[in-house]
Amino acid sequence: MKKILVTGAGGFIGFHLSNYLSKQGHQVTGVDVHFPEKNTEKPFKFEAIEGDFRDQKLIQKTLNEKEIVFHLASAHLQISLDKSEYWDINVNSLRPFLELSKNNGVQRFIHVSSVGVYGNLKSWPADEETVCSPQSIYGETKLAGEEVVKKFYEEIKFPIVILRPAWVFGSGCPRTSKLYKTLKKHRFVLIGKGENLRHPVYIEDMMQAFKLSMENNEAIGKLFVIGGEKAITTNDLVNAFSRVFNFQGPLVRIPYTAGKTIASVSESIFGLIKKEPPISRRTLEFFDTNNAFDISKAKKYLDFKPEFSFESGLTDSRNWLEKYA
Repeated sequence: MKKILVTGAGGFIGFHLSNYLSKQGHQVTGVDVHFPEKNTEKPFKFEAIEGDFRDQKLIQKTLNEKEIVFHLASAHLQISLDKSEYWDINVNSLRPFLELSKNNGVQRFIHVSSVGVYGNLKSWPADEETVCSPQSIYGETKLAGEEVVKKFYEEIKFPIVILRPAWVFGSGCPRTSKLYKTLKKHRFVLIGKGENLRHPVYIEDMMQAFKLSMENNEAIGKLFVIGGEKAITTNDLVNAFSRVFNFQGPLVRIPYTAGKTIASVSESIFGLIKKEPPISRRTLEFFDTNNAFDISKAKKYLDFKPEFSFESGLTDSRNWLEKYA
């Protein structure tokens, strides 16, 4: 049994991870500024503490006797969030957190980044050596955060692992839920041709990667891209929903240039009233960004073996989506 701290434990991935580790017999403390109150079939099986991981007193207390840290907390999809907050949460907070972890005897620090650091790939599949060109403040700050973690490792050999998950989907995933609802209600609008690539990884396969990164000594000091066995097109993604749930395909398709204009105008209008726009340049990345990755390194050093295709993952999530989405 390990004593484990998970930051971002109220989010989709962090909540799954905290419960998963608890079921594995570990003693888990999860920290987040907010925890879900409904829309979940999985009750809390871990100690949940509401708070900000940047709170030094809180983290000092929660790190007591912890052996493993999974750091998932980050500024992510908040369009209205000021850029300075992205930098503070995703970058500037990391060094103090790493130092506290080291000083409290943490034996391994797993830092969760994102394939958002790559931006729109010009060629694929990409791997850990591919040059990154982030196209959002999220991707830019996640990449900078990786550098902070790498530097800390290089300086003192503090045992870290960096993971770059592709699109993690499944029960509890806001994007999976949104896609399900819009397709069910015939409100899904396909922007562009739908031939761009997405690289899904099912939540249960992501749990496998977390477990391996915690247990495998070959992982220390390394960076890994974590994805499913293969990438699929946006059209393939929509068709899989149609097959699993017997949905009709998209009724509305608009050219990409029109979608870009709508996103820009929507951001401007909703920005004035400090609300999240229904469509933004960030969400438009779903239709114009190519994500396809080579996961050979994770297979080699972690012995990572993804078991779910996108369609089988949707099928496994069907009960949750039909009940809660």
